[in-house]
Amino acid sequence: MRAKLKQYLISSLIVLSLIVPSFSFVEATPPKKGNFCDRISEVENKIQEKIDNYQKKLEEKRQERIERMEKLLEEMENKRKENRSKWDENRKEHFEKLKSKAKNDAQREAVEKFIEAVESAISVRRSKIDSAVLSFKKAVSEAIAKRESAISSALQEYKNSIESAFEKAKSDCANGVDPEEVRKNLHSALKSAREKLREELKSIESVGESLKVEAQKKREEIHSAIEEFKLKVDQARQELKKSLKER
Repeated sequence: MRAKLKQYLISSLIVLSLIVPSFSFVEATPPKKGNFCDRISEVENKIQEKIDNYQKKLEEKRQERIERMEKLLEEMENKRKENRSKWDENRKEHFEKLKSKAKNDAQREAVEKFIEAVESAISVRRSKIDSAVLSFKKAVSEAIAKRESAISSALQEYKNSIESAFEKAKSDCANGVDPEEVRKNLHSALKSAREKLREELKSIESVGESLKVEAQKKREEIHSAIEEFKLKVDQARQELKKSLKER
């Protein structure tokens, strides 16, 4: 049982390490050479292309993380089913040996009562562990969705700021503002937008941080289920010993 609990704890940490994303930032700085107003649309297109490529790579990495996580969770689930199947076979053999040692009807009845108690305890333990694992998986999915939503909102706000900065620059150019002044103002606006994005991304809580409470809750529920199971089986074993001695 301890090995199983350890497996769940380690697996949880692995899942968290796979789903925390990292970021680089799009450098959106207009060049200095030539009449800036004559090339502002070209500059805007290049910067927009960089942003689009950045978002594309971000989405690709996100999909890779999700696929790795789903694969890991599937492997964990299959391993759990495999282990349970082995335990079921071993337990069945143990119960058959126990039945063969019963010398009379009274002892056979006591053995059957013991088997029933153990099977019931196993069913309860598995149900509680499955519930804890399922709740944690749900919490992971919700945490990822919340983080991705916050990131998407921050990136969209950044894109809107970039668009507004270029619209202002185009308007200034059309109104005869000095191209060098337009370039400097645009550079400042783009820098501010980039710094704001950086701060917003830093402020978004990581998946690992947001799941600390849920991970602890899962550990406690699994530990409680295992301890409760041990207690019930020990009680059933004591009852069996008592019954066999009396009969």
